[in-house]
Amino acid sequence: MSTQTTAEPTTGRQQQPEQHAIPRGLGLVTSLGPGLVLAMTFLGTGDLVSSSVSGANYGYALLWTLVLSLIARTFIISAIAKYTLMNRFGDTQILEGFKRILPWLPGLMAVVVLIAGFVTQATFLKASAIGLYQLTGGSWGGSWGNFMCALVVMAVTLFMVTRRRSFVILEYFARIASVLMIGAFVYALFQLGHMDVAGFVRGMAFEMPANSLDSAFAPIVVASATIGTIAGNMPNMLYSGFMKDKGWVGPRYRRIQQLDLMVGMAPLLLINLLFWIVAAEFSRENPGFVINSEADLSGMMGLIVGPLGPALLWLCIFLAAMTSFPPQSRGFAQLAINGLHLCTSGGQKYLGGKDEQDPLFKRIQIGLFILLPLVASLPAAPNLIALNIVGTSVSTVLSLPFIVIGILVLTGSKKFMADYAVNTWWQTALLALLGVIAVVVGFQIAMNIPDMFAAAFSGQ
Repeated sequence: MSTQTTAEPTTGRQQQPEQHAIPRGLGLVTSLGPGLVLAMTFLGTGDLVSSSVSGANYGYALLWTLVLSLIARTFIISAIAKYTLMNRFGDTQILEGFKRILPWLPGLMAVVVLIAGFVTQATFLKASAIGLYQLTGGSWGGSWGNFMCALVVMAVTLFMVTRRRSFVILEYFARIASVLMIGAFVYALFQLGHMDVAGFVRGMAFEMPANSLDSAFAPIVVASATIGTIAGNMPNMLYSGFMKDKGWVGPRYRRIQQLDLMVGMAPLLLINLLFWIVAAEFSRENPGFVINSEADLSGMMGLIVGPLGPALLWLCIFLAAMTSFPPQSRGFAQLAINGLHLCTSGGQKYLGGKDEQDPLFKRIQIGLFILLPLVASLPAAPNLIALNIVGTSVSTVLSLPFIVIGILVLTGSKKFMADYAVNTWWQTALLALLGVIAVVVGFQIAMNIPDMFAAAFSGQ
């Protein structure tokens, strides 16, 4: 029995269908959403720390790497969306397309999603709990305080994802959270009272840090690794499922999807820029201040804003993690169950957009991606840093080259795409460049996994 979806490719010259009308006014706000939900799942506590550390260490130099990385990610996600909307077979998930290239690839990706998704969810649940614990005083409950907050986060998440219109709830939560986070750091920048506009412009114009010739190439290496890893990151594939939740199936939704993705990624870019700018401006006045963790960020915000500063920082950390934990539980489960259906004989009856009718979907979403991550917040739980380093490194090696190269193959051929949707030469060239970067970065990570393993579990 074939493990492919049953839809047959269309034949003959295809004409691009009339596009779905884009609403105006308030209707435009409510009609968009999958892009913002996806973008906010990318935003974690790592963004808070990494953008702030970069701003503190380099000022505005290397700011262009952040912008270029997000542009690369947007391009890859747009290509994934194009396949799922405009392919010849009626596929609504990207793994269905991957199976048309390599029959065993969806099974591999499902395993990667199950392992790396659990690690990611455990990290975000713990970060949400820490943020909530600090917001509520950070001095109650003893060693069980964080765990009790994790229970609250878990309960709220279960409520959000089990409602009949769960995706609408996730959309509104992402909108509110993005506004609050932007407002918090705009207020911090206002309290600083200054910004080096000229430095910002230079930082956006491929400025390199003023360091020695021996390290002049380091920024290029860092930029290449960042662009390659972000472009081929596993959560990029969640967009197809979010589009299906919104009801965007078929080529007539391509125009509104493109607008949705750009509108959704804009707050993510703005939030990261604000983290970077505030840290860069603060470090100019306080050159001896070091930012290595969320606690250091809390201290920085306290010095900038006053007593309200730490609360704003912990609110941002809580929101950054909470806008990731609930939607990724759904997105990872969608991706994993689709991969399992594509590679197992028993899953064939659920293909063709019926993945979530399988009882296993809810068991994976709630059991593996919501309940089980709670163990990471137990008082005696081991530090998740080691697990996160190794888990994400292995998942990146296994998924990154396949994602970028798979999208290049799928969107560049009339064998898979509608005639009007095949990539232009420049789109193919850009995807090929990202593919080369992805392979190189994947190889570098693979070569360093033994050292990462040793360093992580030695406690260094």
